[in-house]
Amino acid sequence: MAVQRRRELTESSQLAVHEEQWFLLDCLLAVVGFAGWVAVTGAFTALGAREVGVSLAIEGTSTQTLGIVAAATVAWLVLPGLAAAYRVRSRVTNVSGNVETRYRFESPGTLLWPPAAILAVAAVAIAVSPVQWPAYGVAFVAGAHLLVRTTAFSYRVFSFSYPALVHAASFVTFTLYAAVGVVQLGSVAGASEMVRDAAVVLDLPIDVYGSVGVGPFAFPTLMTVAAATPVVLVGGYLVVQSLAAFYVRQTEPTIDRKSLRAGQRNPFQPTIANGAGGVQPSSKPAPSTPSEDQGTNVPVHIQTTRVYDPDGEVADAAGIETGPAGSGDPQCRTCGAGFSRGTEIRFCPNCGQRLDDG
Repeated sequence: MAVQRRRELTESSQLAVHEEQWFLLDCLLAVVGFAGWVAVTGAFTALGAREVGVSLAIEGTSTQTLGIVAAATVAWLVLPGLAAAYRVRSRVTNVSGNVETRYRFESPGTLLWPPAAILAVAAVAIAVSPVQWPAYGVAFVAGAHLLVRTTAFSYRVFSFSYPALVHAASFVTFTLYAAVGVVQLGSVAGASEMVRDAAVVLDLPIDVYGSVGVGPFAFPTLMTVAAATPVVLVGGYLVVQSLAAFYVRQTEPTIDRKSLRAGQRNPFQPTIANGAGGVQPSSKPAPSTPSEDQGTNVPVHIQTTRVYDPDGEVADAAGIETGPAGSGDPQCRTCGAGFSRGTEIRFCPNCGQRLDDG
């Protein structure tokens, strides 16, 4: 078990290097795109207000001021937060099967260790470095990566598997990231007073340009809150999920295979049909890779649990012969196993992938 865990931790780290290049590219595009979006919309708004003779000054709580602040909040905070959260969701659960293949580790918790380790290093650097902003930048990227991995984790686990909660955490986190961006851009553009006035109108409980002291250390308040948000939200989700997992392990409920989404880990692996539409634990350990006579190659981190057909179309789906797909033969998109055209199954007997989920 310890050897397998170390292997999966290594593969989880390598996954960030070899398969998740899109993440750093998306981070770069997000920074450049957000700065351009704020600059362009701000410039056009100022130009339009000048043409029609409308002042953009934040004065008290007039209807005009509330309208300006509300529009800026939606355009510069809410919309970027929604776009980033949707981007993470689509990249992790896309049709090419990231959850079913790249993130399909036997121990889904190993997905979280690489970004967690980077966040720990960034936190130490923030505390001891005389120049804090590079460490904050690393913390923001690692926090976003933690949300990416937690999204995959929430799809993979069986107990308390509610990805919508992680999507909501992503939205809250990226909205705060956008707030940090607006505050910093306002400082660069010489609009710090306007940003402060807008924060007063929004009744924010913190000084957006202030700092908080902890012993001999001082940290910028808004940046610290934004950097800590993904850690707090993910940590809360993991605590609840761990409690639910403990309960599931104790009760060992019968699992209807149809209740598992594509790519979701069966907690009682490997499984066999129990004749009542569910599955039960098997005494045979699951093989880490398919046998050589199957003629297929499955990534080493994919769990090759034998499954059954939930609709009773095949008496013993685990006994179906698989091999390289021929011309026109049905093929599993996860492991590449091929089946004859007359085979009626909905789950790949080689790796467990649902075959009719599009």
